[in-house]
Amino acid sequence: MRHWAGLALALAAPAFAARPLTNEDASVLEDKRCQVEAWVDRARDSSSQAWLVPACNFGAGIEWQAGAARSREGGASRFSEAYAQGKALLRPVEDAGWSVGLVAGITRRPLNERHRGWHNPYVTVPVSIALGNALVHVNGGWSRDREADRGVTTWGIAAEAPLLPQITVVAEAWGQNSERPYLRAGGRMILVKDSLDIDLTVVTRPGGTRAERYVSLGVFWQSGRFLP
Repeated sequence: MRHWAGLALALAAPAFAARPLTNEDASVLEDKRCQVEAWVDRARDSSSQAWLVPACNFGAGIEWQAGAARSREGGASRFSEAYAQGKALLRPVEDAGWSVGLVAGITRRPLNERHRGWHNPYVTVPVSIALGNALVHVNGGWSRDREADRGVTTWGIAAEAPLLPQITVVAEAWGQNSERPYLRAGGRMILVKDSLDIDLTVVTRPGGTRAERYVSLGVFWQSGRFLP
C-alpha cells in the first residue's frame, strides 16, 4: 500500500498499513483526509463477523477512528462489538527511518452477560521501523476487561513488504499476557493507486478452536483532501 522509494517516504505516507493488519502502525492520516475499511472474517465453524471502520483526521495531527461489527452464528445475526479511538504521533519519522505513536480508545461488547456498554478502555504504543523495502510494526499496550474485572497487557509484531509493484505480503502475530497468540499471513493488492485496495489473509491460533481459524477478506478506500 505504501510506495517504497525510501525510509521517510515509506513511513510518512498516508496510513495505508491498517488493513489487513490487526497491529497498529505509527502513522496517521494526513490532515483533512478520511478513509474507510471494511472486512468479513469467515471462520471454519461457519460463523462470520463483518466490520465497518471509518476514520478521519480533522486537524491537530490526530486520526479519529470508530468501528462496529455484526456477527452471524447459528443463523442469527447480532451487533457484537464496537470501538472508538484516537491516534497521534509521538515521534514523526523525520530522517531516522522509524516513528512512534500513541493510540487510546474504548471498546463496547454488547454480547457480554453484564457489562455491555463502553466499559473497556485500552492504550497502545506502536513503533514502525523501515528495514530496506519492508516495514515492521511493534505494538505494546494495556487494556481493561470489565467483564472479567482485570487488566491485561497486549503485544504484537507485524511485517509488510512489496512482492510486486501492486502486491504487498503481510504477516503478523498478536496476543495478550501469556496466552497463545493469533497469527495472520496473506497479501494486499492495489486496485487504484493511493485510493483503493483489497486484501485476503488467513488467521489461526495454535491450539485454538475452529472459530479461531478464519479467512479475512477486506477492502480499503481513502479519500482525497476534501474536508475544509
